[in-house]
Amino acid sequence: MTAMHVSNGLKPYGNERRSRWAVRWSTLLWAAALAAGSIVLGFICVIAGDLAAQKPVFFLVLPAVLVVGFTFLASPRTLLVAIVLLRAVANPVLEEARFASFGGLGGLVNLAVIMLALVFWMREPRRIPRVAWMVWIPFILMQMAGLVYAPDRLPELRTFLGTLSTMAMFVLAFYVVDDWTSFDRVLKLVLWSSVPVALYTLVAIARHDVHITNDPAAMGRYKGPFSHPNILAFYLVLMQGVMLYVWKSVRTRASTTTLTRMAMAGYLLVLLALLAATKTRSAWMAAAGMFFVYGLIFERRFLLYLCLAPLLALLVPDIRDRVLDLGQGNAVVQYAQLNSFTWRRVLWEDAISWMRPARYLFGYGSGGFFFNSPTFFSLSGGMTTGAHSVAVQMLFDVGLVGLLTYYATFWRSARILWRFRREDGLLSAMFMALLLSYVVVSLSDNMMSYLVFNWFFWFVIGAGLSIALRMMPAEAPMPASIRRRHGREDLPVRAG
Repeated sequence: MTAMHVSNGLKPYGNERRSRWAVRWSTLLWAAALAAGSIVLGFICVIAGDLAAQKPVFFLVLPAVLVVGFTFLASPRTLLVAIVLLRAVANPVLEEARFASFGGLGGLVNLAVIMLALVFWMREPRRIPRVAWMVWIPFILMQMAGLVYAPDRLPELRTFLGTLSTMAMFVLAFYVVDDWTSFDRVLKLVLWSSVPVALYTLVAIARHDVHITNDPAAMGRYKGPFSHPNILAFYLVLMQGVMLYVWKSVRTRASTTTLTRMAMAGYLLVLLALLAATKTRSAWMAAAGMFFVYGLIFERRFLLYLCLAPLLALLVPDIRDRVLDLGQGNAVVQYAQLNSFTWRRVLWEDAISWMRPARYLFGYGSGGFFFNSPTFFSLSGGMTTGAHSVAVQMLFDVGLVGLLTYYATFWRSARILWRFRREDGLLSAMFMALLLSYVVVSLSDNMMSYLVFNWFFWFVIGAGLSIALRMMPAEAPMPASIRRRHGREDLPVRAG
C-alpha cells in the first residue's frame, strides 16, 4: 500500500506531518522576529520621542538611520557619494542632533564611513598599495597608544573614532579612483559639494549671521554651515586648490567649452570672496602661498594678481582692521588685551615649560593638553582650552614619537606626489602645495578638531595619491629599497 501511494506521487503521512511542523516553526520564527523588531523599533521611537522633546531635530534621526542603513546594504558606493555631497552643508543639522554624552547623528555618519572603508577593504584587500597604507598606519597606531594612558579616555575615544573616520575617507579614495576619468569625477564631486556651502554662506552674509565670540577683534566673521569661521576658511582654501587644478588641467581644456572654464574662474572668485569674509589670517596666507606656487611654476601673471590682491583687500575696512590687529596687544602685562598670536605664544610657552623632561618622548596621553590646561596655562581662568597648534598638541599628548608620526603622514604623501611630477606636474605641485599649507596652518590652529575639513582634505589627497600610484610608469624613479620594503606587486620600480 505504501509503495503504491509513493508511486502515485503521494507523500507518506510522516513526511507530510514533518513538513507541516516545519512550516509552523518557520511561521513562528518569522512572527518572533517581527515582534522583536517591533519592540526594538518601539523602544527607538520612545527614545527618539524623548530626545525630540529636548531637541526637535531628533525627529530626523530615526528616518536618517533607516536611510543610511538601507543605502549601506543596497549600494555602499551610492552612500559614499551622498556623504561627500551632503556632509558639509548638513553640518548644522548634525551638530544640533548631538548630545555631549554619547554623540548623535554625526557619530552615525562617522561610523558609516568607517564601515564603508572596512567593506571595500574586505572586498579588495590588495587594492591599496602598502606605501599608501604607510601614510596613515604609524600615526593611527600612535593615536591608539595614546588612548591607553589618556587622562580622560571616553571623550578621547570619540576623538579617536573621528580620526579613524578621517583615515577611512583617505582609504575610500583608493576604491573610487581607477583612472583619470574616475579621478576627475571625484574632484568634480568634491567641488559640487562646496556649492551648497557657498550658497549657505552667502545667505548668512545677507542676513548678517556672524560668528558670536567674546573677542572684539574677531567679530563680524562668517562661519557658513560650520561651527567656527576657521573651518570654513580652510575648507574654502582646499576647494580653491581643487578648483584651480580642475580649471587649469589639460583634460579640462580638451573636454570643456570656453564658457564652462569662465564659469570655473568666476566660481573661484566667489570662493576667494567668501574666504575674505571668514577673516582667518592663516587661511589667507595659505591661499596666497598656493597661488604663489602655481604662478611661480606655471603662469607668472598670477604673481601679478597676487601682488594686486592684498592692496585691493586692504581697501576693505574689515580686512584692514583684521590685519592691523596683529600690531596691537603684544605686551603681556596685567589686564592687557592680547592679540590672538600673543595669546597663543603664552599658551605654548606655559605648556612646554610645564612638561617634565621624562614626558618628552611619549607625552601625557591623548587629550592631555586639554585636560591639564587649567593647571599650566596662566591665562586659563580655570577653563580648559585647546593647544591651537597641532605641533604643540602632539608633543604634549603623545610626545616626540607621536609628533614624528604626524609629520610622516605629510612627508610620505609628498614623496609620492613628487615622484609623479613628470607625469602631471600640475597635480604634483598643487597637491603638494595643499599638503604644505595644511602643515603651516596647523602650527597655529586646532586642525585635528576640524573633522569635516579633514574628511575632505584627506579624501582629496587620497585621490591624488591613488592616481599617482596607478599611473606612475615603470621607469618612474622608485628606489629599490622602498620597493622591497612596501611590496613589489603594488609599486612601480625604477628601470635599471
